[in-house]
Amino acid sequence: MQEPSTAVVTGAGRGIGLEIARQLAVAGHRVLLTDVDGDAAERAAAEVGRGAWSARHDVRDPSVHRDIAAQASAAGRLAVWVNNAGVLIAGDSWSHTDVEVASILDINVRGVVAGSHAAVAAMGADGGAILNIASLSALAPVPGLAMYGATKAAVLSFTTSLQGDLDHAGLPIRARALCPDVVSTKMVNDRVADPGAALLFAGPSPMDAADVARAGLELLDSRQIFRVVPRWRGIVARSSDAAPSLGLKVFALMRGRGERRQRRHR
Repeated sequence: MQEPSTAVVTGAGRGIGLEIARQLAVAGHRVLLTDVDGDAAERAAAEVGRGAWSARHDVRDPSVHRDIAAQASAAGRLAVWVNNAGVLIAGDSWSHTDVEVASILDINVRGVVAGSHAAVAAMGADGGAILNIASLSALAPVPGLAMYGATKAAVLSFTTSLQGDLDHAGLPIRARALCPDVVSTKMVNDRVADPGAALLFAGPSPMDAADVARAGLELLDSRQIFRVVPRWRGIVARSSDAAPSLGLKVFALMRGRGERRQRRHR
């Protein structure tokens, strides 16, 4: 009989994380859903079913990642680890408090690094896949979301380099980064009245979390190291690299459009 496989999804109490967990369970994995809100993780696991279970997990603590990996490995071969937990803080970058800066760096960057390290140690020569949730903001300026964009750029850079390290070590582990545009989640919807987050509401309608989760699972089996969802948005975002000053003017116009849309929702 084939050994059962397990998957870990952080920040799975709601949104993209919950949808990824749901689809991993349908694919046959027994999923451990973690969240800093332990009650939300427990409710999400019950909703996912199929043997899913939950744990409270503060991704800022590297030791807890190792504990989570041990829990998952005890239930079966750890095949997938998804670093989804994240936080979004909007506003002019210099307006953030020291605590806010530390929080967004610790959760969005150190959390991904620690989770990836725990996953590699647990998977080892048996192989597996790591999916890091980055963002379209990793590829272009995001005025009003400078700290968020910087952390997501770090996630993307870390993931591509991690894959190089895994290849060099001969470990059959795939590291992938998903870079979605704005997704309809509580994290985004809670910012509808936040002036600093205007850019989130300047483009097309937010994507459905289930569609983003589906793209993430497809990426896990792909040779691509990262993917932008939708792909055409990646092309637009990359175009700002050719002329950064012009790109910033375009994003300033978009920010104004987002602010007008926000005013209609207040």
